Amino acid sequence: MSNKIESLQNLAKNGVITHSSRFHADDILSAALLKIVGVIPDISAIQRVGRVPQDFNGLAFDIGGGEFDHHQQNAGIRATGEKYAAFGLLWNAVGAEYIINKYKTDIQTAKSAAEKFDMDFVVSMDLSDNHGTKMYPNTLSYFIAARNDVKFTPEQNNKMFVNIANSCCEYLESAIYKSYKFTKDKIQADALAVSDFITLPLDCDIDRSAFEGTRVKYIIKESHRGTYNITTVEPYKIPADYINMPGCVQVYSIGAAFDTYNNALLSAQKLVKNPQIKTR
Repeated sequence: MSNKIESLQNLAKNGVITHSSRFHADDILSAALLKIVGVIPDISAIQRVGRVPQDFNGLAFDIGGGEFDHHQQNAGIRATGEKYAAFGLLWNAVGAEYIINKYKTDIQTAKSAAEKFDMDFVVSMDLSDNHGTKMYPNTLSYFIAARNDVKFTPEQNNKMFVNIANSCCEYLESAIYKSYKFTKDKIQADALAVSDFITLPLDCDIDRSAFEGTRVKYIIKESHRGTYNITTVEPYKIPADYINMPGCVQVYSIGAAFDTYNNALLSAQKLVKNPQIKTR
């Protein structure tokens, strides 16, 4: 994998710019991404300008018609047909490499995690920026845009841009990690999915959604409260009358709790013989 982050770091030494005036989720999140991947040390390193200087040879995004701008006819488009905005163009360039560096994982896992984050988060932001929030409503885009104020001086506008972008960094890192963890969980889940129900150890933190699409319908796992829980995998459910099963102490929306492992096991075996499907 090419060292795109180092390349952008070197480019950023000559300056980093984006557009001035109203800010949007696209340029705010692009700025936050540049900070968390290490291209820039701080959001304040970004200059907001009305036009790219003629002799500029640094890093420009969301302005200027270059690699990380989307305001031109030949702007990048995903294989699925959705057009990139600046945030998507930057993520496409550095996402997998960032995940490799951050989590010391292999290339294939990183690429899969980067694609999942793009699908789960970036695409919706790009669509909203490219086509507007009326056509593609997006709560985060709306909230960020709402922080613009016509009464702001340019200095106040720039300060707000820096503050919002900095505040997005931690949330962005958490969201990327969620996609990475799910990708890892999915690899483990596919390897463990050898029967209709499985037992996981107490310290196993695989998300149950990682088993969706496998043959696993129910998961037995000891809880920190000392009970043994049967947790469902979509679209399966626990019937409400399982409260009458031996040792059942609670039935809830996605599972049931039992006093012993054996009682949970007997109930799981019965569920496999008569699986219950969730209805909406």
